[in-house]
Amino acid sequence: MDRTVLVGLLQVVGISLVPVALLVGLGRAPRAWAWCARVIGPRLPRRRRPEEPSGPPLEKLAADLRRLHPDVHHPRPGTRMAKQQGAQLAYDERLAAAGSALDVPTSLLALPLYGLEREAERMRLEHALTAAGLVWQPRPSPGQDLPQ
Repeated sequence: MDRTVLVGLLQVVGISLVPVALLVGLGRAPRAWAWCARVIGPRLPRRRRPEEPSGPPLEKLAADLRRLHPDVHHPRPGTRMAKQQGAQLAYDERLAAAGSALDVPTSLLALPLYGLEREAERMRLEHALTAAGLVWQPRPSPGQDLPQ
C-alpha cells in the first residue's frame, strides 16, 4: 500500500472518531469532574471567607462621633452634669469601637471614669483614629474658629 493512501485513510478514520470521542467524553463528564474533585481538589488552596465585622459599620461610628463631639468637647452652658456624663460615656464607647474597627489598641474603657488617665487616653485615641484616616471632628471654615 502506498504511504500517502495509508496517511489519508488514518486521517479519515481520525476525523470520523472525533465526534464519537466527544460524545463519550460528555457522557462521562460528571464522573470525570467528580474524580478531579476527589483527587485534585484537596491539593488546591481554598479561599477563606472574609471575616464578618464584629461591630457596627465604621460609617455609623463616625456619624455617632460627629454627633457627640460637640456635646463632649464644647457643652452648652446650663447643660446638666448627668447629660454631659452620658454624652461622655457614649462618646468613649464609640471611640473604643472605632479603635477596634481600625485595629487601634486602646484601654479607654478599662480606665476609671474620671481622671487624667482617661482624658489622656481619649486624646491619644482621637489622634490615633485621625492618623488612621477616620474623619469625624468638625473642621472650621476659612476665617471661622471653633467654639472654645
